[in-house]
Amino acid sequence: MKTLSSSVLSGIRLGTATLSAILTGAASSETVSVSSLADLGAPSETVNTTGQYATYSNRNVGDVTQVNTKDATFAVLIDFIAGDSAVNGVIWETGGATIGVSVSYNQAAATVSVYHSSNGGNALGVVTHNLTEAQISGGDVEVVWAYDASEIEWELFVDGVSCGTTSDTTAVNSQNNWSGGNAAGLSIYGGNFAAGNGDNTNLAAIANLGDTATINLASGLRFWAGTDTALSKPTEKPELQIETVAVAEDGMTITWNGQDGEVYQVWRSSDLESWVELDDSILAGPEGGSYLVEGEGLIPGRMFLQVRQFE
Repeated sequence: MKTLSSSVLSGIRLGTATLSAILTGAASSETVSVSSLADLGAPSETVNTTGQYATYSNRNVGDVTQVNTKDATFAVLIDFIAGDSAVNGVIWETGGATIGVSVSYNQAAATVSVYHSSNGGNALGVVTHNLTEAQISGGDVEVVWAYDASEIEWELFVDGVSCGTTSDTTAVNSQNNWSGGNAAGLSIYGGNFAAGNGDNTNLAAIANLGDTATINLASGLRFWAGTDTALSKPTEKPELQIETVAVAEDGMTITWNGQDGEVYQVWRSSDLESWVELDDSILAGPEGGSYLVEGEGLIPGRMFLQVRQFE
């Protein structure tokens, strides 16, 4: 049974129950929908130091071959720092301006962006998130970017919420390849090149991340090869509340914000200690739940009613 709380309405003490639901599962054969990265299991690879490292181009990670043409999910925890630097500080990148991906933080604009260059450097997909004041001042923020090879697009998540997917900004279409042969970098741009401007040149105002933000290296850069992830925060049902009480000659009707198709119980008490069940199988409809207390269900003097839901 759910934990119960109480409220008072029209002189009758009414029970309420707090409800919540967590929705997880696979959205499709290619995309895994989870409420947290922990649901993905251990990463295929973790990088715990900043600097330049090997490109992802044509790499095999675990049982995933040529990872740069497959689904992928990357994640970091990062502490953004407020300021007026207008450069695009690289959080992570791989490949270059011709074929590659970069994730950057612009301090002055308070934005995080993912850039995907391909098709000879002339195709550019971009998605940008405007950070909230709380995300800048609140310490570590989870930033996730996930690639869907079937759609040839990256999706950006900040604090578990989708910020959208990369949209082509040029007349040339993106191709299914997210890393060329140039080196990768964490907190720096490796090999002096990074995606991109859509004209086979570097990201404008590119710079190393420097002191504009700090990547949590204890958790590091986590990479799930061959996995495209869709994050969805746990969905909560509204708190169960009795909404109305109507007294008539034939009894008293109560209504509550029940969920369509779910079953509820109504209980009665005269002292909040001993409870009598009046009905244990009330099916809520699209408009919620309702119950008429009548006949032997009514008692003289003060009466308390409680609505419960059982799992």
